[in-house]
Amino acid sequence: MTDKKLDYFDKFLPDQSEHTYHYKGNEADLIAALYQSIVDSSAIEDPLKKLKLTVTEKFTLPEMASNPIMLRFYELITRLINAKYVLEIGTFVGVSTMAFADGIADGGKVYTCEKFDHFADIARKNFTANGYDKKIELIEGDAFENMDLLPKDINFDLIFIDGNKERYKDYFESLEPLLSPNGVIIVDDCFFHGDVYNDKPQTEKGQGTKDFLDAAAKRDDYVRLALPLSNGVYIMMKKS
Repeated sequence: MTDKKLDYFDKFLPDQSEHTYHYKGNEADLIAALYQSIVDSSAIEDPLKKLKLTVTEKFTLPEMASNPIMLRFYELITRLINAKYVLEIGTFVGVSTMAFADGIADGGKVYTCEKFDHFADIARKNFTANGYDKKIELIEGDAFENMDLLPKDINFDLIFIDGNKERYKDYFESLEPLLSPNGVIIVDDCFFHGDVYNDKPQTEKGQGTKDFLDAAAKRDDYVRLALPLSNGVYIMMKKS
């Protein structure tokens, strides 16, 4: 605890000094201890232990997939809004897809779009190996080119956007009409490794992500919040 005058930004992350002055461990171990405290108290399992997973040689699961805490977050939001139909853009090997499937209401389904055949093939194997075949439908190919393959007779209660960052704003504008009343949109990696904090983003992905954030900030027809979880997660709920 310090004597300096505190501002809001001094105490909104759990690893900041204002929230850690009772921690007596090694400072280098603080984040690992925080992570372990969350997974232990929330009974969160590593998906590599919980599921029968085929993985890719291109990336490790911790490098590319949503971490176990975020998987629980996605499942919890899905349950909280009693979502029946979920649309996911960006399947990777399917761990986030299965987390959404764990949260959907009875008789519901997760539709997931994966552009790359390598990841789509692995995801299909994972869905089958873990008994999610009837809860998940995978659409292979570019999401913009395959919009017509989505069901026409439903609206989605939750839409999860984790595709190419350069087109985040396009995803939002294209998918928004498919959202149900009071539906939720979750956008992953919304801070893109800190690039959106720059006055001018240094990468095309960072610029695309910032373009989405700037557009979303003007949408008063949604309750919306960017959360400092992982690489940033933006959640917005349509107002009734």
